Amino acid sequence: MKEIWTSLNEQGFVSLPSLIDATLLSRLQDDLATAIERCRHVQLENNITQRTEQTAHHILERDNSFIDLLGHFSDWGILDLLEHMLGGAAVLNSFGGLNNLSSTNAYVRNVHRDVRSWSGESMQMAQALVLLDDFVPNNGPTLFLPGSHRSPEKPDDATFDAHAIKALGGIGSIYLFDSRIWHAAGINQTSGPRRCLTLTFTRSFFKQQFDYCRALGQDFCEAQAPTLQQLLGWYARTPSNLHEWYQPEDQRFYRKSQG
Repeated sequence: MKEIWTSLNEQGFVSLPSLIDATLLSRLQDDLATAIERCRHVQLENNITQRTEQTAHHILERDNSFIDLLGHFSDWGILDLLEHMLGGAAVLNSFGGLNNLSSTNAYVRNVHRDVRSWSGESMQMAQALVLLDDFVPNNGPTLFLPGSHRSPEKPDDATFDAHAIKALGGIGSIYLFDSRIWHAAGINQTSGPRRCLTLTFTRSFFKQQFDYCRALGQDFCEAQAPTLQQLLGWYARTPSNLHEWYQPEDQRFYRKSQG
């Protein structure tokens, strides 16, 4: 555990190898392909096509394997790690995915970070990068600039190219990283896929990018384990009428445990 904290504090990222079994990995790959196709239809309908190919956003649904993946985060100790990183109860802020093909020129190729407001010493967002293929040197693995989570300024391209590290790892591994780190998707020089899931997490009092509880439905959320309810944001909802506001403590939309 000490090595994990050292890497997160000094480098801004850490690799957790070989967590996901072959059966779940196969389902995740299939569901990502379906999600990318579905998102592409909406992107085309709404004319959101510039550099969005092979990207998918807010793909968590009742009947796909992404729910099962989240359900394992407690078993694998990732929920505890996220809470330690963020300094309190964590909720899912967004759930997306990408297939970084050689033909893809999506926006994630730009050097960027996924939290836009500089927060100094406070980590506002943490991320999980779930590897659905082996990340090898020539298939476009994610590039991290080590230690750049401590810098408010975007590095110039020359600095990034000279010092960025490739996030290499075996299929089924998960990278956790500080969202303040500057990073980019690499260029895939192979004919094969380079698939991943990209999840972001924040403290409960941050607004989620997507209302997962409303999207999944009350019956579904109430049927989940408390650890998964926590990640979905079930304990950090916003009431919309007085009946929802005036509730016993254990049924409140926003619970005291959320900070």
